[in-house]
Amino acid sequence: MLTRTLTRMRSRKPIVALIAATVGVLALLSVFATELSNTQAKSRQDVISRVHERAVLAAALIDSLFQSVQQQVPQDAAKYGGRVVPSSLLDVQAQGSDYLALLDQSGKVIASSRGFNAEARADLPHSAALALVRAGHPYGVGNVLPYGRSGVVNLATPFPTRYGTRTLLTGIPPQTLSLLLGGELRKITGVPDAHNYLLDARDTVLASTNPAIPAGYRFTSPSQVGALSHSSGDRNGRYYEQTPLVNSSWRIVLAAPDGPLFASVSGFRKWLPWLIFAAFALVALVALVLGRRVLQSAESSLSHAKTRLESVNRELADSNEELERRAAELARSNAELEQFASIASHDLQEPLRKIRTFTEQITSRESDRLSERGRDYLNRTNNAAERMQALIQGLLQFSRVTTQARPFGLVDLQRVMEETLDDLSTQIERTAATVHVGLLPAIHADGLQMRQLFQNLISNAIKFHRDGVAPEVSVRAQISGGELLLTVQDNGIGFETQYSGRIFRVFERLHGRSEYPGTGIGLALCRKIAERHGGTIVAEGDLGAGATFTVVLPVGTAAMARSPEPATNGRPTDQERAHVTT
Repeated sequence: MLTRTLTRMRSRKPIVALIAATVGVLALLSVFATELSNTQAKSRQDVISRVHERAVLAAALIDSLFQSVQQQVPQDAAKYGGRVVPSSLLDVQAQGSDYLALLDQSGKVIASSRGFNAEARADLPHSAALALVRAGHPYGVGNVLPYGRSGVVNLATPFPTRYGTRTLLTGIPPQTLSLLLGGELRKITGVPDAHNYLLDARDTVLASTNPAIPAGYRFTSPSQVGALSHSSGDRNGRYYEQTPLVNSSWRIVLAAPDGPLFASVSGFRKWLPWLIFAAFALVALVALVLGRRVLQSAESSLSHAKTRLESVNRELADSNEELERRAAELARSNAELEQFASIASHDLQEPLRKIRTFTEQITSRESDRLSERGRDYLNRTNNAAERMQALIQGLLQFSRVTTQARPFGLVDLQRVMEETLDDLSTQIERTAATVHVGLLPAIHADGLQMRQLFQNLISNAIKFHRDGVAPEVSVRAQISGGELLLTVQDNGIGFETQYSGRIFRVFERLHGRSEYPGTGIGLALCRKIAERHGGTIVAEGDLGAGATFTVVLPVGTAAMARSPEPATNGRPTDQERAHVTT
């Protein structure tokens, strides 16, 4: 009786093993299917993000072309700030424009050039440029308004005078804008049959890369207007991305056919991984069936079952190799998409370097032959090119956080902070700033990115200081629960709580460039560095009383929560380092 029981138990072991293998294969297939679906969804979202970044970059490039009007405010105030402004003065200044008109604070026309006719005067109540200025914008660019045969675009620039705020209204021919802005749109590379448009609020084309829809064309059909007003997403087989331009009623619309745009995650490429998955599932099913047969015939044909099992293993190995190869192709495709923005930024830098070289050569060699206005225009052109180079460099830094990152290693944050403060010594001395640094640990991280993180946070804390108050920055570190809490606190201008999330977006600025210089990328770079290290960054601000930035990073078992003796370099120290300039 006991012998029969033992024999029955031994015969059940292969069956139990087969059931366990079946459950394991089903679980593995479920996990693989979930991960494959998530990977394809992420790839599509990555493509959408790249399209959005191109639109934002184009909007920033076009907006920078109009930034020079803010530098003209002091000259406008000097020319047109008198009690009486003769129209002859506007006639002289209106060269290259359809007209110039000077308006007082109530909107009444004080003086105008000869081109300012009754038609232009009748359009004043409909001028979107004036509406933007009245809403508080530093300048406004409006829609295409009726004027002659080709229309006109108003550029409104407010400036203060002793008689109240006045507005200089410039009527710009749309053809002039189309030639200038069309070149900017052509810099946005895309997929075949993709088109980029610059539209005003009335759906009139100001610039276009589509020969069939040139500048001056106005979209009127409901289907066209509906597609172009779609903020983002698919519409009639095309993907649309729409980005508004600040200080204007314009918007950039990028339109691309779904097929070429999402080629890496659609059509054959979309279904190929699933076909491989189905083949893998089929092979797994065959393996289970063969295993069952092997178990059933184990007693009678052990050698034959062994041969069949080896054949199945070889098939599984071949299938796994094919699957790994396809996975590598998908990863390479994603990497190429990530590098696209960086390559485009590199291509943009070469014409900027040429612009700066030629303007500097003209200034140095032809300065005596140029008028004061000519030298002023060259200086503005050079400054605009310099700002655009800084913007592109910031974008490159932002994109390289993940694409050109270095492997993690043990990083002494105390030493990194010393090097950062040495880099910022000029800014610290110029602002008479004080930087208090507590004891910092060593963690596993990317040393270069930790230095970028410190430099952006401390530089921002010093830059956004209150008038008449010396900047004071405090840096503290605390390790708790396997996490490093790094805080950077300042006594600067602060910000309202509602902006605590916006300030980490690319190109987000709470203040004008004339008040505080910068590209609007620094804090976005800090957020991306923190996320690459598996951490987070949050900001708290009190308007007029300073701000606090908190970075939370996982330190792991290799972190060294030690307190080294800080190098004073001649500066005072008392359980912490204080970098003081008098």
